[in-house]
Amino acid sequence: MAKNKEQGKALVPIQIDAGNSVKIVQVDGGLITGLPGGETISVPDNTKFPEGAAEKEMLSIIIPVYNVEKYLEQCLKSIVSNRTEKKPPIEVLIINDGSGDRSGEIADSYAERYSFIRVIHQPNKGVAAARNVGMESARGEWLYFVDSDDYLTKGAVDILLRRCAKSVDSDIILFDAWKNIGRKKSAWEHFEKETVWHGKRQIRALQNGVLYFPGMTKVPLAAPWDKVYKREFLQKAGIHFQTELKVLDDMVFNVEAFGAADKISYDKNKIYHYRMVPDSITNSYKPDRVEQDRKVWKFLEAYREKTFRQDKWEQEEKERFLQACYCRIIKSFSICCRLCFFNPQNKDKLTNKLQYVKEVLKTAPYEEAFHHVKLKNAEWKLKIVILMGRRRWSTGIYFLHIAENILRYVNRSG
Repeated sequence: MAKNKEQGKALVPIQIDAGNSVKIVQVDGGLITGLPGGETISVPDNTKFPEGAAEKEMLSIIIPVYNVEKYLEQCLKSIVSNRTEKKPPIEVLIINDGSGDRSGEIADSYAERYSFIRVIHQPNKGVAAARNVGMESARGEWLYFVDSDDYLTKGAVDILLRRCAKSVDSDIILFDAWKNIGRKKSAWEHFEKETVWHGKRQIRALQNGVLYFPGMTKVPLAAPWDKVYKREFLQKAGIHFQTELKVLDDMVFNVEAFGAADKISYDKNKIYHYRMVPDSITNSYKPDRVEQDRKVWKFLEAYREKTFRQDKWEQEEKERFLQACYCRIIKSFSICCRLCFFNPQNKDKLTNKLQYVKEVLKTAPYEEAFHHVKLKNAEWKLKIVILMGRRRWSTGIYFLHIAENILRYVNRSG
């Protein structure tokens, strides 16, 4: 709550009924100010006002933070410098998730300077739990999740506010962004034209793109930072981030959110800079990545069974969703080659690595996915992985991984 520095007392916004309209006024050191005609009313110091009387923010920006002192300042500057109003109708919630560096101090310093920034410090519980805390603490009509090593484009806050005001009957609004790798910047664009999806049949096709985007969108749909969500919609649907999932929790969140939505709007404004950081948590060695992935597949299987049973799905829709799940499982298997099987920090013998790959391919749900996925649904690189996986040719998968690493290095260097 902002302080009146001259009097040292809180400025409390409240609502009063003035005829047929509701006015927002301030309690300033025992005086109600901001009334029509400039009138003031004296009130006792111990006056209590009804809960929920404070003016609502339109947008809550939620930022989970963990050991990002190198990037956090740029992230927060990009938000506060976006303001065109002295007190914009936003709040910024920074969830310091047990950082061991100066991230918490940086966050606190911004909260001291800007009244619309709040910081919540908690022991390390993971990004899903941090986002949930932000959701529970938020007061805004819309929720926007920002990763602390990324930053907003110039004018992004105004664009977000205008679009939220325009799309009052949407449950989710999708935006474009920029993808940054070092000094290189490329457009992160989902579709060619702005559009609106109405009803379950249209949105289910989009939901498949959250699982596996090739053929549906130009870039992935799984992340939360290129979308804003109506808070009331998420609350009524009971949607939150699954804290038991240590990977792909954002994808699962969006599968559920898209599955519950009745209207989704798309705005082609690029509001965000997505920073690809080679040494970030999403690119580091994960020896247990396969087992963490299995938890995701188990959750999605339960979600699929429940949703198919409760909602009216055509057989064709069920098959498309299942095929998207298969492609996602295989795509994640391919990612395991980089993060787990053949990661440079994995010091096991190559023969043991190759044997582990074969063992994984024999187990559920990988065996089912590799043998029942339709090749026409997969991008060309994944087609190669599928053909090798069906034959459990771990050596071929290893050399494919080496080739991809070389290509990735060339692209970054060029």
